Amino acid sequence: MEQFDKYYKVSEWVIKHLEGRLSEEEKKQLDSWLLEAPHNQKLFNRLTDQHLLDVEFARFTANNKEDAWKKVLAGTNQSALGYSPSKRYIQFSKYVACALLLLLPTIWISKKLNPIALEEAPVEMLVNDIAPGGNKAILTLADGTMISLDEFNEGILAEQQNAFIRKNADGDLIYDLSNMGSNMESEISYNTITTPVGGQYKVVLPDGTKVWLNALSSLKFPVSFNGEYRTVQLTGEGYFEVYKNKEMPFIVNAGTSSIHVLGTHFNVSTYEKEGLVHTTLVEGSVRITQGSSSKMLSPGMQAITNRQHDIAITPIDIAEVVDWKNGYFLFRDQPIEELMRTIARWYDIDVQYQGDLKGKIFGGKFSKKDNLSELLKSLELTGTVKFSIEGRRVTVMP
Repeated sequence: MEQFDKYYKVSEWVIKHLEGRLSEEEKKQLDSWLLEAPHNQKLFNRLTDQHLLDVEFARFTANNKEDAWKKVLAGTNQSALGYSPSKRYIQFSKYVACALLLLLPTIWISKKLNPIALEEAPVEMLVNDIAPGGNKAILTLADGTMISLDEFNEGILAEQQNAFIRKNADGDLIYDLSNMGSNMESEISYNTITTPVGGQYKVVLPDGTKVWLNALSSLKFPVSFNGEYRTVQLTGEGYFEVYKNKEMPFIVNAGTSSIHVLGTHFNVSTYEKEGLVHTTLVEGSVRITQGSSSKMLSPGMQAITNRQHDIAITPIDIAEVVDWKNGYFLFRDQPIEELMRTIARWYDIDVQYQGDLKGKIFGGKFSKKDNLSELLKSLELTGTVKFSIEGRRVTVMP
């Protein structure tokens, strides 16, 4: 109880600090605590990270607040009756739940380890971790030259036919066409951009179409779009904002499916292990062709195609599909195996399972900027699953 009281008090100081109502006496107490051990300052920085607080609060309010509060207390083995927050804190300011959720690992360690070990353990949990993925990709030119994009700074990377290939200040890959039509080649040359496990990348194609590639994906495209169609080949997952050109429709070949568009925004997922092609339309219209079958798709709908040439169209929450592009994982009632496949692609981990996990489904919104342990701790708060990390191997247990 003593250690819980201590960190509960720390959370109160942090909350008041964030809300600008910390008294002079409390400020002295907080400053004194910060000087007690090196890891205290690191923990304070984490607790006052506005981005992290926003993510934690969204996660907290996704559930019934009273139930969520009980889960917070369950993590410390405290009685909900003994530490029930006042209505002032439940309706509040978002900072109460966030502070305690982020302090849970420290509170747990404080109960399990002796006082000496406690001084360093929280640091180990926060800094010895698996970092998230980032902007990483390899561009393979038509002649076989391979360029590791994350190793280059802003500027021109190559000149190819009538295009300058450059990387802008935001890290995007851009094709700048010059002298279009004065040096047209009869044979079309293709480049391929490939993202590894733990990588993602944005590319602006020669026609101005923008494509965001998710982890473990590739896009094959011509150096310049000539002829009747603009055709590209996708594996993995990509989000497209197609430059409108009625005279030259845009076609994405993904698996056994073809997506025909004029100018629109849509997401295509075609990971091999999942065996399906998911096409989700955000705006505009597209036609899905699968063998001899063809169907039109309207915004807010998703087409699912398989190797048997079936096309199923269902309504979909667009945010759930495209939030990966905006820096988040958004899961809604997903089986643990599907959820972990997505996580594994981003954090470059191997996942194994122990025990019976059938029927376990999860939901929530998580930042892709978080280290792996932060995400897994949030999933553990459900009380239905546990994780252990050894190197880059994660074991999932009931």
